[in-house]
Amino acid sequence: MYKFLFLPILFHLFAFTGKAQESKRIVSLAPSITQNLYLIEAQGQIVGCTRFCLTEAKDSIPVVADAVNVNMEKIVALRPDIVITSGLTPPKVLDGLERMGIKTLRIGQPKNFNEICEQLIILSEISGKKELAETIVRESKTRLATIQKNIPSGKHPKIFMEIGANPLYTALPGTFMHDYIQQIGGLNIAQELDNASVSKEYVLLQNPEVIFIVGMGIAGEEEKTHWQEIKSLKAVKDNKIFTLDDYICSPTPVTFVKTVEELIQMVY
Repeated sequence: MYKFLFLPILFHLFAFTGKAQESKRIVSLAPSITQNLYLIEAQGQIVGCTRFCLTEAKDSIPVVADAVNVNMEKIVALRPDIVITSGLTPPKVLDGLERMGIKTLRIGQPKNFNEICEQLIILSEISGKKELAETIVRESKTRLATIQKNIPSGKHPKIFMEIGANPLYTALPGTFMHDYIQQIGGLNIAQELDNASVSKEYVLLQNPEVIFIVGMGIAGEEEKTHWQEIKSLKAVKDNKIFTLDDYICSPTPVTFVKTVEELIQMVY
């Protein structure tokens, strides 16, 4: 049985010890998994994915799930060697697939850049693309170290990472969204919190120097306008309120480093 868990709370990463074949029939039930498989040129092994996975039209990969529902009959018909899921996939789906003789691998959200890299290696072991994955990880780590040299010495701006509005939600420690802040030398105003829901008053009290608004489309622009009305905020005075594309929420090693580079350019 293939079974791998990032534990829901602690996100512990364990080594995958299954023997990889040269090629597998893989169903991916998470956009981040699909992106990583494309990154290591294993897209030819993907036989099913979700409606939210970014794929190339020429690959004609069947959609087997949306945000809520998984079409288990369709998955079975695709005869996958393994179904790889995220921490958001209901356990009953995994149990059902296992009962039908389909191997599953559950990978939760990585909590930092290093775990994003480790996740890529795990996927490469399954798909037989380990050499390429190791090269990508090595080059990504080198690139990250290089771009971090552009961070001014002694600068540690206070940052509010808004990932939801009405109510407000922010990035907590122990998440890769928090790691973005750390990697650019910033201080997360939520670093002492254990609840992602925050009040507007809390944000005003912390008076961040930078505000990032993540993945809300038109609503994100409206949020930016609302914050800009509060002239006492340092982020407003310094014109440091930015909207970010939601692609940063499903990072590969390469896109994580690209995002860090973009954030450094914005902040400094």
